[in-house]
Amino acid sequence: MNEREPTTKPAVGEVETVASMEAILECVAQPVWVVDHDGLVVFVNPAGIAALGYDDLSELRGRMGHETIHYKHRDGSPYPAEDCPMTRIRGTGETIHMEEDWFVRRDGTMFPVSYTGTPLALPDGPGVVVAFKDIEEQRTAEQALREREAILAKVGQPVWVTDQAGFFHYANPAALAALGYDEVSDLVGHPAHDRVHYKYPDGTPFPEDDCPLVQARRAGRVLQDTDDWLVRKDGSIVRVTYSSAPFELPDGLGSVTAFTDVEEQRRAEEAARERDIAEARMAELRVARRRIIEAADAARAQLERDLHDGAQQQFVSALLQLRLAERKAPSDPDRARELREQAIELANGGLTELRRLAAGIHPAILTDRGLGPAVQSLASRLPLSVSVEKTPEVRLPAPVEASVYFFVSEALTNVVKHAQAREATVLIDAENGELMVEVSDDGVGGARAADGSGLRGLGDRVGALDGTLEVESPPGGGTLLRARIPLKS
Repeated sequence: MNEREPTTKPAVGEVETVASMEAILECVAQPVWVVDHDGLVVFVNPAGIAALGYDDLSELRGRMGHETIHYKHRDGSPYPAEDCPMTRIRGTGETIHMEEDWFVRRDGTMFPVSYTGTPLALPDGPGVVVAFKDIEEQRTAEQALREREAILAKVGQPVWVTDQAGFFHYANPAALAALGYDEVSDLVGHPAHDRVHYKYPDGTPFPEDDCPLVQARRAGRVLQDTDDWLVRKDGSIVRVTYSSAPFELPDGLGSVTAFTDVEEQRRAEEAARERDIAEARMAELRVARRRIIEAADAARAQLERDLHDGAQQQFVSALLQLRLAERKAPSDPDRARELREQAIELANGGLTELRRLAAGIHPAILTDRGLGPAVQSLASRLPLSVSVEKTPEVRLPAPVEASVYFFVSEALTNVVKHAQAREATVLIDAENGELMVEVSDDGVGGARAADGSGLRGLGDRVGALDGTLEVESPPGGGTLLRARIPLKS
């Protein structure tokens, strides 16, 4: 339909009324028009003139309002005036609001609007004032948003959208499932931080102002985090990685957040780490056991040499002396007596040598009286001052006592040989199912396990009991060896 010509001229009273409104309505940014009791346009403010595609108020004043801007439906079919809600206002005096309707521009094109129509008392009868809003951009944005939300609903990764105030605007099915919710209404319209990020994993409150997601949304910037958490509906914590970015919404700039539940991945990684550690410890233990076996073989070989060169030779010599004395006895009793005395001396020397060797293998005091007295006895025989500060008051399993005794013995031997120390300290404490053994000195320090077999051998002894060895040896600051051995019940 083309432009319509005015059918009547406005009355004098109406002109005065319009003049009184123009000063007010011309300053209103929202498009507004006014029709009189006959439906004739008496005023349109500049925002309305522009929205309807006109250049001047004179092009609209005096025209029938419905036949000028509301005469057809969106599909182009005629829209009778008697069916128009705005025309009924003059008779009913009611106020109406329409969320979506269509107005016609000067060139015949149509655009979507929302409007409110309100009765207006004019001198010659009731009129109507209509304030409207062009919602073309809003509809376009909403349609784009619906399309994006339809896409996000098909995405397997959990995604949510928050508005500029931080309230949930959308959450896809994957996000609902990951966060433990059944209905999207449980999230949409609620503050996002207060729903899914309100506490630390330890349960303490997480203030909204400290939340990186909130800060990124307020600043309109992109944010990524590979180690964060969210709170499920039941209050449990789920570890996540996420990306968050600005997201255009009809009412302003919000944000879209895509996240991934990495709880299972973290558990798998932790299990893999524990498995790798266990395998490394087993490999280490196999190597340590091999070294222990090799050391035991070497010790046996040395013992055999010591027995052969020492006690065994003396006992063999004593036996030869006794045989010679037996042959000499009939003819030379005096010589036989001397030979028997020499044999006794050799036998005593052999016994002494055997005791010495036996003490190196397993001292009798350790078997008879336990670890404390054995360590005290060991310390008293060394050529430097050794203070034994503490030892267990109760007996420990024999394998543990033996291993600890020789650990202390070897550690103190290293101090004597390498530390250039004036004094050393030994502390052995059994507490909370663990035995702690410390051997420290005031020597030159700088000891490292890689420098020789001494510390490695000590580590092997401790490792054979599923224990650990710590070495603190700063240059010039002395050395502290600390072994921790579990006491199995």
